[in-house]
Amino acid sequence: MAGKRELVLGICAPGIVEVPPDKPPSRPVAYEIDTSDHFYTEMATPDRDELIRWAREIALKLKFAIVIGKSDNGSDKRKQYFRLDCERGGRYVSTNKKLKSDQTGTRKCGCPFRLRGYCHADKTWHLTVVNGKHNHELDKAVEGHLIVGRLKPEERQCMEEMSRNLVPPKNIMSTLKDRDPNNKTTAKQLYNLSHRLKLKMRASMTEMQHLSKRLVETGYFFKHRTVVADGSEHVQDIFFAHPKSISLFNSFPTVLLMDSTYKTNKYKMPLFEIVGFTSTGRSFNVGFAWLTNEREDNFTWALEQCVSLLRNEDVRPKVIVTDRDLALMNAVSEVFPTSAAMVCRFHVKKNVSSKMKEIVKIKNGENEKQTDVWDQITDAFNDVLESPTEKEYADNVMVFRELCARWPKFLRYVEETVLDTDKERVVNAWVDQHMHMGNHTTNRAESCHGVLKGYLKDGNGDLVKGWEAINKMLISQFTEVQGEFGRSMSVAEHRYDDDPLYAFLFYKISRKAMDHIYDEANRVEECGMDSKKCGCVMRRTYGLPCACLIAKKIKNNKPIRLDEIHPQWKKLCFEDEPAPGDVADDYDCLAEWKAIQERLKTADVSVKNDIRNQLRLIAYPETTSVKPPLQKAKTKGARKKKSVRVTRSTSRDKSRWEHVDDHIAATQASQSQATKSKPSTSQTVPEVPKELVISTLTPAPPAPPEIPFINHMPKFMHPFIEDIIDVQGDGYCGYRVVALHQKGNQQDYELIRLNMERELRLHKESYVELFDTERYKYVTDALFPPPRRSKHAIATKDKWFTFPDMGYVVATHFQRVVVQLSNMEKCGASRTCFPLRGKPPSDTSDLDSKIICIGALADHFVLVRLKVGCPIPPTAHQWKNSCSEEAADWEPMFLDRMQKFSELLTIERAGDDLVTIGKGSKDDPLEL
Repeated sequence: MAGKRELVLGICAPGIVEVPPDKPPSRPVAYEIDTSDHFYTEMATPDRDELIRWAREIALKLKFAIVIGKSDNGSDKRKQYFRLDCERGGRYVSTNKKLKSDQTGTRKCGCPFRLRGYCHADKTWHLTVVNGKHNHELDKAVEGHLIVGRLKPEERQCMEEMSRNLVPPKNIMSTLKDRDPNNKTTAKQLYNLSHRLKLKMRASMTEMQHLSKRLVETGYFFKHRTVVADGSEHVQDIFFAHPKSISLFNSFPTVLLMDSTYKTNKYKMPLFEIVGFTSTGRSFNVGFAWLTNEREDNFTWALEQCVSLLRNEDVRPKVIVTDRDLALMNAVSEVFPTSAAMVCRFHVKKNVSSKMKEIVKIKNGENEKQTDVWDQITDAFNDVLESPTEKEYADNVMVFRELCARWPKFLRYVEETVLDTDKERVVNAWVDQHMHMGNHTTNRAESCHGVLKGYLKDGNGDLVKGWEAINKMLISQFTEVQGEFGRSMSVAEHRYDDDPLYAFLFYKISRKAMDHIYDEANRVEECGMDSKKCGCVMRRTYGLPCACLIAKKIKNNKPIRLDEIHPQWKKLCFEDEPAPGDVADDYDCLAEWKAIQERLKTADVSVKNDIRNQLRLIAYPETTSVKPPLQKAKTKGARKKKSVRVTRSTSRDKSRWEHVDDHIAATQASQSQATKSKPSTSQTVPEVPKELVISTLTPAPPAPPEIPFINHMPKFMHPFIEDIIDVQGDGYCGYRVVALHQKGNQQDYELIRLNMERELRLHKESYVELFDTERYKYVTDALFPPPRRSKHAIATKDKWFTFPDMGYVVATHFQRVVVQLSNMEKCGASRTCFPLRGKPPSDTSDLDSKIICIGALADHFVLVRLKVGCPIPPTAHQWKNSCSEEAADWEPMFLDRMQKFSELLTIERAGDDLVTIGKGSKDDPLEL
């Protein structure tokens, strides 16, 4: 019997549909929806766009979209017309171009819907329906249709302005929806538009060309140096400074603070920031430098560019404050030999505190609390740093040494890192002889890091994106600086009214300087005119009248003169650039230009081309051929976990002292909980009926699944272990682990043994030198199969996998980093074996895939899956004496990880001792 034939007319209703009675259709059901009645109109308008807009509004109400299929403006004596089609009209035309994804599709289904607009002789436009039918079902909503989601011109302009101001697309979409609730634009369309806007701004320029162009357009001072690699010039370091930053630097060059921040670009280049502060106490950025390495050479080059910003060659900073980075400290002493170098007191205190908590421990039986001893040592060390004179410093040092005599290792650390090396840079008795203006720490630089990270939301962008965030931050910074200047020049605080001491200072110096003078005047009653009691620290370090001088002014009823104030506090504006007419004749380049022209007349073609290229780079920096850094910069600290959240985040990683504090806090918390949960033996616990106990019990939440064999690994490595995979324990477990990692199947262990035997045989001389003849024979014999072996036989001990001997063989043959991880109390030390031959990979972004981690248990091996960026143990001792020159580059790529391993190991040992003292649990892993 034939299928039932139905005819249903009207919008959103199918036309003639074949309905098979027994089985569903094998292809999509054919629709025929007639929408002609909705587009019949007598509208006549001189505006073509108005007619198209009307048609689109009708289509939008019917839940489909129309596009302009074809149009003609009436050129070559043809009539003007346009054709409107359904967006699903036409057929998809395949392309031979290889697509990035195989999940592509098409909206085209050959929809016959068509409208035609034509222009009459009276210049009015009319619309006719050519075919009002659709061969597809109409949607219930129009979101997701590209045409409907297109932005209006005013919306596109708003979107472009917000994108240039670093507003994320999701926030732009919220703004557009608030302005127009009927807006149908999706987030994906906005992200695509944002991407096209960036491509439009960059056009065909490379990243470095685009950066150079933007720096030139905004008037920045910038310099860069390059390194040649793979036949191309790659940027090594780049320094840039805003013109207003240069003006501020020339106005306020007294004190500079320097520090680096990270996670500002996809190349992992540290951003070196140089910070100053104005007369109002407002911090400002002098300059920025992206460096490929934090070495003395890189810092020296950046500081030399900073010196070139000063217009007066005789002016140099009085004080420069840095953290205890030896490379930076050496560079500062070289470039600024006349400036006083100071070390950040905050970092010194935190480093000493973390070392104290690791080493200073109270033994059992001593009637002292651990925290009380730490507090005493901390107070004594603070007294040392704040010693106002050298005599008091010597006395405080004696007290500190007596207090720490029980822990000579800690005392030696403080002496070698602070007291013997940096006392002139951090102790008040010496630093207060310089004009530091209250800057003992690099907190101003750290604060500038935080402000920048508020503008830079993505740590995985290129250098252009990083510069755009910096430029936005500087614009806001200069506005705040100018606002502070304006307030100092227009606001007089009431507390200075009717006080002749400040008569000459109103609107002449900053309010910050007035505050310092006011605080110093409050000390007059304490010290009077006695300079010994006063100390005159304010005059030496701030350049402002001290208490004893103010006392004399008050006694004689005289005001403070402006010449008694340091020039730093009297500048309340940006220092303007010299006017073109005021430029000295030294800046005239006519003589040099004539010399270049004369040389061009006599030079050969190659020299002429070289001169022209250099002049072109000076005139058009955006034509540079320099490429971005070849590889990610090697920053300090351990490599971080490589996930989307961590990689894109700009938040800084915790410092070592923060890890120590967190561990101590967690240990003390666990001990206090254990003490509270343990009932007192002196109290009688009443017996509770069994029925009541059962009725009040609530099911405990399920415990998280524990990784097998995790307790056989060092406790501080637990957070870095993703999984541990067991293999068959037949004596060949070590080879099975390597096979599982390399081949994905532990049953291929025989192939691993054959490869190892071949490696030993082909390079016998190298391994004999590494092991010695007897040990080489033992390792080689272990790789030969026994004469008779059943399928289920267990290998004898002389056939077992040994470490580090066979670790060298596996590492060299497979070009892998072989790590043995174990609990040192049970299975020996954890060690790392690098290849004896072969260069390390040039791409350092995927080093974790090169690591084979073997977990050593009691007479068994397992495969340990480590997380990305995890620490690894130190290098096995014999490797350095036996590796080739090219293989020696393997270890530097992992030095930061090995240093992190050693630091965590030290912290855990200290933590274990603390837990033992507190009678807590030793099985708690170190929380990171």
